[in-house]
Amino acid sequence: MDVRRLGVGDEEVVIRLSLDDERPPHTVESARELLADDMTHYLAAFERGEPIAQLLAYELIRRHGDGRMMFVYEIGVREELRRLGVGRALFDLLRAICRERGIRRAFVITNESNEPATAFYASLGATRDHDDDVVLDFDWSR
Repeated sequence: MDVRRLGVGDEEVVIRLSLDDERPPHTVESARELLADDMTHYLAAFERGEPIAQLLAYELIRRHGDGRMMFVYEIGVREELRRLGVGRALFDLLRAICRERGIRRAFVITNESNEPATAFYASLGATRDHDDDVVLDFDWSR
């Protein structure tokens, strides 16, 4: 298995990975825009050259003096390949990128009812600081 950060030139990989979702797929232009942003970290795992998993994270500049923080936006591993170390390999690469960039903290948001995700993140050392954490969405398209 090969795990790497995607960059400009990997637009077709981004498009291919976006087809695994029920949302509108990327175009070459939107994929290039995503890959060109230095603070966007799009990682992919490949098996025999075929993309099998992805992790998307955003480097956030904090208003406090504690430096940058990494926001893990999403991770996706093909269902038949879960629990085989693919997700862990993606997180290992993200951790290495964070160390290289001097980022000491990361966070992810999930649903309490998503027990597999919660267990996966806990196995990586993630902790829940507050039982009353809440995430609220704004839909400004209406």
